[in-house]
Amino acid sequence: MGESKFHNEFIQSKRPHILMITNHGIHQWDVIPGLQDTGGQNVFVNQFSEAIADFGFKVTIINRGGYKHPVTGIIQKGFSYRDKHTRIYYLEDNKKEFIRKEDMREQVPRLADSLEKWINKEGIEIDLIISHYWDAALIGVLYNEKRKEQVKHIWVPHSLGVIKKRNMNPGEWEKLRINERIQAEKGFIDELDGVAATSSLIQNSLVEDYGYSGPYIFLPPCIDTKRYFLHEVDSESEVWNYLSEKSGKPKQELMKMKIVTEISRTDITKGKDTLIKAFAEVHKKIEDSILVVSIDRNRKEIADKLTAIIRESGVSDYIIPVGSIWNLLPDLYIITDVYCTPAVQEGFGMSAQEAAAAKKPVIASDRVPFVTEFLLGNKRKEKYYGNSETEKMIIGEGAVSVPVGDVKGFASALDLLLSDYSLREKMGSCAYSITIPYFTWKSMVKRFLDVTGIKN
Repeated sequence: MGESKFHNEFIQSKRPHILMITNHGIHQWDVIPGLQDTGGQNVFVNQFSEAIADFGFKVTIINRGGYKHPVTGIIQKGFSYRDKHTRIYYLEDNKKEFIRKEDMREQVPRLADSLEKWINKEGIEIDLIISHYWDAALIGVLYNEKRKEQVKHIWVPHSLGVIKKRNMNPGEWEKLRINERIQAEKGFIDELDGVAATSSLIQNSLVEDYGYSGPYIFLPPCIDTKRYFLHEVDSESEVWNYLSEKSGKPKQELMKMKIVTEISRTDITKGKDTLIKAFAEVHKKIEDSILVVSIDRNRKEIADKLTAIIRESGVSDYIIPVGSIWNLLPDLYIITDVYCTPAVQEGFGMSAQEAAAAKKPVIASDRVPFVTEFLLGNKRKEKYYGNSETEKMIIGEGAVSVPVGDVKGFASALDLLLSDYSLREKMGSCAYSITIPYFTWKSMVKRFLDVTGIKN
């Protein structure tokens, strides 16, 4: 942390300056997915910022700091430069510990003051504010109110309180402070100059639930083609050594198995329990299958429950819980046979998109917008797996969609794909062609900049 060799070059650069506010979570250049409130949004912000810089801008990412990083022990403070055009700056408030995103409302005014103080001290111009999630948007609005001349402010919600409320058990509403979040979102939405929604689900909710009628930009997560691309993974790849160590099985044995993968932060909204139970059922039939699922031990309460489910599944020898494997993800997607994301609620579905870019078929709940809006494609058919009218999966071009939380449905979908090599190959190829090249940062950011009207 602190000043770097790039600092003076950044300050003296004549490039237009974009303030990228992503307030909660633990933001850094090498994101550690799985840490609390840290995942897809952090990856999105880094990749989005890098793409914007490639178009001739400089970007300061704003994140809440002032506390020790849970892994490195380093205090999140000052600057972290990636290069002479992109950097992170950590705001500080009156508390020196991590605060979950649901409890951020009380800190927002102090963080807005911290932002104003830093900008005034540095004396740097701001040409555009882009905020992510509701807490960052509120900081941007409060900061703008302090300025003599306001800066254009575009909000990227990633999700919305009303959508989350619909998708969550009412017993969770108070704990997650959802009503307070919705009130905050409705309070500042008219102060914005535009919204960049990551899916049509969010766009529709903005109109129907929030009464928003302002400018709208489509800005979904995109693939970092420098990181995720088709490539060969040989037997010497570190990913095989890692899975062998975690499972206790020789890598030669693992290489012959059908791999189901799920990678996301450890959160109740990710539906990992549903997947574990479904896999346990399908493994009884397909004995050469194995599940790789991310479980962060730092989320002790959730991790303990998931570990208990694995232990009681009867197939624990064929389930590999993994921690943070950011560096191994490109190879893990390549060796995966089926990617599964059973999320209870999802803003878009970045992991499904990354798997699709590796030419893998996806099984998802009907709450994953990237799957329901894109990967299913135009040619869809229904298949019943039970007697109830609701017990049906949607088989699309690049993915299969299953009713959220339906263990029997996910087991049926896994059985369908794991049992049929040609179907996996065909669906994986379709998933890839739907994803690449449309969902790449270069093409999407160009459209975003054209719509916002900001020039370099």
